[in-house]
Amino acid sequence: MPGLLARLRRLSLLAAVCAVVTCTVVTCTVAGCSATGGGGPAPGPSPASTGPTIQQPSRSRPSPGGVTPAGAVPVIDGGPARLAAQLTAAETVLAEGDDPPALMARQALIVQLACLRVAAHPGWASAVTTKVAPARRAAAAADIAATADLVALTQPRPRLPPWRVVAAENPVALLADYRAAQAATGVGWSYLAAINFVETDFGRVAGPSSAGAQGPMQFMPATWAIYGHGSIHRPRNAILAAGRFLAARGAARSIASALYAYNPSWRYVDAVLRYARRLRADPRALMGYYRRQVVYRLASGWVLLPAGYGIDPAVRPIPVRV
Repeated sequence: MPGLLARLRRLSLLAAVCAVVTCTVVTCTVAGCSATGGGGPAPGPSPASTGPTIQQPSRSRPSPGGVTPAGAVPVIDGGPARLAAQLTAAETVLAEGDDPPALMARQALIVQLACLRVAAHPGWASAVTTKVAPARRAAAAADIAATADLVALTQPRPRLPPWRVVAAENPVALLADYRAAQAATGVGWSYLAAINFVETDFGRVAGPSSAGAQGPMQFMPATWAIYGHGSIHRPRNAILAAGRFLAARGAARSIASALYAYNPSWRYVDAVLRYARRLRADPRALMGYYRRQVVYRLASGWVLLPAGYGIDPAVRPIPVRV
């Protein structure tokens, strides 16, 4: 989150989440499941890489991603061996990418919740990772570590946020936006996608942060006045503005330092870098992350905020056990 007031605001959310998670310093949705890290310099953006090709026709209406009804939340329990087996199976389905959308969404949620369970038992991370099948180990390690970073930044909240969980922009359109921003600013598409994922679960979380940051890339209005054009809530505008902000903060020299200017936490930086590396290494990773859902951390435990939360009174949070 760019801007001088960024230090006063949040961590992130799930997502759709798994913010995880997507996190804000005072509120967090965990849209992704991630890793540890120490910050520091990282390789600069790679303008030559334009991102994966998503084998999905563009639709006129955005996709809500996977929606998990109450009673259909997967059970995540057991120790490192069981978690490793669940992660192996889920990451395999996501890597193959050939199953029906509902099943793919369920596997993405399994990864989210398994990573949250590992984060709740920090001593398990190495044991779980080493038990994951070799072909899926790198993906699981990145997701476990990134989640741990974001959860560490996430304070449990006493009450639910005043958010609306809306449909995400079509992934084909999002990838086109990331590519366009890369071409215009030189900031690699994978960094922009990772920020979009961590901040608002690809735009599923609609509503301002506790400090007033807005839009799918979470800009403070004063910063938007410098780097943004048009509506702060339009994904293409917000993604281009994020590219301009990072470029102005020296992304070509050190993407890590530029990300730190966006959100001043080295754990945040590490999480974004881990997701970005996965996005570049695995053509199917973007769709795997896109299928995640919004999970929020309350003092009483984690809850899943389904699509329609904050819009339809009948849509209620679903408690999840990790």
